[in-house]
Amino acid sequence: MHAAIAFTRRLERVIGHVEEVVGILLVALLAVVVNLQIFARYLFHAPFMWPEEAARLLMIWIAFIGAAALTRRGADMAVDTFVLMMPDRWQRRFVIMKDVVMAALFMFVAMQGYKLAVAVAGMPLIALGWPTAMLAWPLVIGGLLISFHSVMRVARMVLLGEEIAPEVKALT
Repeated sequence: MHAAIAFTRRLERVIGHVEEVVGILLVALLAVVVNLQIFARYLFHAPFMWPEEAARLLMIWIAFIGAAALTRRGADMAVDTFVLMMPDRWQRRFVIMKDVVMAALFMFVAMQGYKLAVAVAGMPLIALGWPTAMLAWPLVIGGLLISFHSVMRVARMVLLGEEIAPEVKALT
């Protein structure tokens, strides 16, 4: 049991590290693409066609990878005004319930994203020529990652008796 717990914690840490590195790289790439378009448009008076489409694609990927990274850290969005007024044991139950709902919801998002990716796989993006499915894959990957982190948080709270993540308590 302890080996399985250690493995899952290590796996979650590695996945989280990859999410954060990929997110940073995507943001840096977005800055390069946007600045390239600015220089091409205003300095050379000859804008490229592809940077706007590439920027849109990068922002979608950044949003879903970033959401997964935030979920892992316990900083996912939640309206918790009334939950914070409850006793600690009820807060814990509501956090568990929220994470179960999030896992189910984002698994649904991943499934729908997969259906969309398959449906538009043969259509190219106009400027880049890449498959339009590149716009749908972030839903699949982000949905699976968010579901994974939500399930892991529930498992730690239910099976190991961990308290609400310190990051969550720090936000309250």
